[in-house]
Amino acid sequence: RGDSLEIYNKISKNVGESITLTSGVRALAKQFHLFLEKAIDTKGNMSKASRSLAPPGYSFHGQNDFDVGKKGFGLRNFTNDLAHTDEYKKLLDLGYIKIRYTKSNVLGVRFEPWHIKVES
Repeated sequence: RGDSLEIYNKISKNVGESITLTSGVRALAKQFHLFLEKAIDTKGNMSKASRSLAPPGYSFHGQNDFDVGKKGFGLRNFTNDLAHTDEYKKLLDLGYIKIRYTKSNVLGVRFEPWHIKVES
């Protein structure tokens, strides 16, 4: 969506070319597809599937959130390792975004240093 794209471009300018978009704002249909794949991967265990992916209609990716990572970092972008990079440290200094799922988030979701919340 428009605001998120503008914010990502601003992040890219402020953090540098080493930052990359790993997952964008998602339509409900896309979230359904991703959750269905996760449910299949967990052999129908919806509780397990929900630990790493929100069910359709419950994801903040439908409300302008998106994921970023470090170019060349691969799957480590979706681990706590990202929090030890210069890119992450620069993200924390930006006043116009926040990390959605901090280590002590009130929602009880695991720490996701890659998940960006756009501040209004």
